[in-house]
Amino acid sequence: MYRSPNGAPISAVSEELRGPKLGRFCRGCGGIYPLFREHHKGKSLNGRDHVAPPCSHEGERFDEGEGWWEDAVQVLRGRNT
Repeated sequence: MYRSPNGAPISAVSEELRGPKLGRFCRGCGGIYPLFREHHKGKSLNGRDHVAPPCSHEGERFDEGEGWWEDAVQVLRGRNT
C-alpha cells in the first residue's frame, strides 16, 4: 500500500511542525495538487475521491498571488505524538 505524507495548508500548521512543501492546497475543494501541475485538474494527492459538483477552480492555473489556493506542507509529528 502506498502512503503519502500527511499534508495541510501552510496557514493551518504551526511553524515548528511544518515540513517540506508537498503541493498546492485548493481552498475550494480541499484537495492538495502536486507541485509539477500547473493547472487545477485531475485527481488530487490528498482529498476526496469523488466530488459531486466539480470544483469552481477546475482548469484554472496555479498563478502566484491568487487567493483560491495556498502552499501545502507536510505536517511533522510533534514531540508528544
